[in-house]
Amino acid sequence: MREILRHHCSGLQTAWHDGLAGEVKRSTIAFFTLAVLAFIICLALPDLRQRLVDYVLSAMGGLDIQDASGMISAPALLSNNLRACLFTMMYGLVPFLLLPALSLGVNAIMLGVLAAWYVSEGTSLLVYLAAIVPHGIFELPALILAFATGLYVCGQVTRLCRRDKEALHVWDCLLLMSRVLFLALLPLLAAAAVVEAYVTPLVASLFL
Repeated sequence: MREILRHHCSGLQTAWHDGLAGEVKRSTIAFFTLAVLAFIICLALPDLRQRLVDYVLSAMGGLDIQDASGMISAPALLSNNLRACLFTMMYGLVPFLLLPALSLGVNAIMLGVLAAWYVSEGTSLLVYLAAIVPHGIFELPALILAFATGLYVCGQVTRLCRRDKEALHVWDCLLLMSRVLFLALLPLLAAAAVVEAYVTPLVASLFL
């Protein structure tokens, strides 16, 4: 079992040095740049802000992440986030279109829109950060890694379509995604779900 785990970690490390690290860096810069731009633009344009807030709240309201008592369910959060990350990576199997970049943009803009909404309602930005940071230190790296993996896979599949013999085959891309999912995303998202369900509400309440 230890040898199998070591083999998969080695495969993930190889992909990291082969270009995945660069995608993570670019995805991180793009994510936070878009979040800040969305925050600034939504503060400046109240009508746009309200339309986007309505959309974001509607989308969040459609998530089945509460238990019977109305509290946030850690298992439901984990399931929802794992599914989102898996789909984001799978989008990379479509060549040329860079579909994972769309997921990155949507999530970054949602973060900025909600921050602008908090500020526009007269709530301190510290309250918003208190509601995001505790679980975000686990969830955001997981999301960015999923975006980056999808973009890396898209690049490999695109190269494969162009008959680049050094590109990873589709099977190798699927194997890489499974390694990222089980070795990195699952632990990070499990920690994020537990913290968001049980710790974040307590931390946020200290700033209210």
